[in-house]
Amino acid sequence: MPTSQYFNFYGSKSEQRLVEDLMVEAIKQYGFDGYYIANDNAVARDLIFGDDPLKRFRAAYPIELYLSNATGYDGEQEFFSKFGLEIRNSVSVMLSKRTFEQRIPTNVVVRPQEGDLIYIPFTGASGKGELYEIKFVQGNKDMFMLGRKNPYFYELHLELFKYSQEIIDTGVPEVDIIADESAYNIPLTLSTGTGNYVYKEIVYQSVDGTLANATCQAIVSSWSGVTGILNITNIAGNFISNTSIYGATSGAHYTLASYDPIESSQSYVAYDNKVIQNEANNVVDISESNPFGDIGS
Repeated sequence: MPTSQYFNFYGSKSEQRLVEDLMVEAIKQYGFDGYYIANDNAVARDLIFGDDPLKRFRAAYPIELYLSNATGYDGEQEFFSKFGLEIRNSVSVMLSKRTFEQRIPTNVVVRPQEGDLIYIPFTGASGKGELYEIKFVQGNKDMFMLGRKNPYFYELHLELFKYSQEIIDTGVPEVDIIADESAYNIPLTLSTGTGNYVYKEIVYQSVDGTLANATCQAIVSSWSGVTGILNITNIAGNFISNTSIYGATSGAHYTLASYDPIESSQSYVAYDNKVIQNEANNVVDISESNPFGDIGS
């Protein structure tokens, strides 16, 4: 036999456990604490276009990770495309299979999934954290070490997450604030009413005051009872002036004052939306009811 019949540890369970223990210990000693954030609405994935228009991230699980590429970002990083400046920073992290199974409930995911998120607490500007999307999960980098078929660890290839109105409500402030800062946000000026809206609750307008018959709805990102300013995100439908806005959780209701969504949004003043609209009104003639139809139509 080419291998020793006396000292052959290939396939030894005790040796496999020793290697796994050493890997877990190394990640604990030289890694960092992050969060694994699973998409809990994967059934809504569009298999034709290959995207997830209804992603929901509502739970963050603390987990220790090890940064594989310590010398800098991978990927294309910053570059100019036909759409302007794009940032595609990529990193790779390692996590123990045993740790993943201990931290993440099996009814959520059984292994790291592409499309889920990883929160890294130190890569952003001024030491803030950033969210990264899992692009590829490599589970065979150890190549059956000591005859073990299941991997000792996973290496996750991540790319900086581009927020696109996904629902992120994990209950972890440093994670949720990333969505609040990146989301399309409209401030509504409210007048008379009562109560206080709750952060992340659904607000809506309805003909009968019920959420079931809502004509439009959104999610609260902030509310000031002093100024009467309600900031909303994840907007579905068109809010109407001089109509009450109800809080689904708090029961608060106030009347929406008259506003211009193009001009009133202070977050987008720099985009000159109102100036462009006014200039377009002087150029484009929309007085004809049907300029491409027959005379009199």
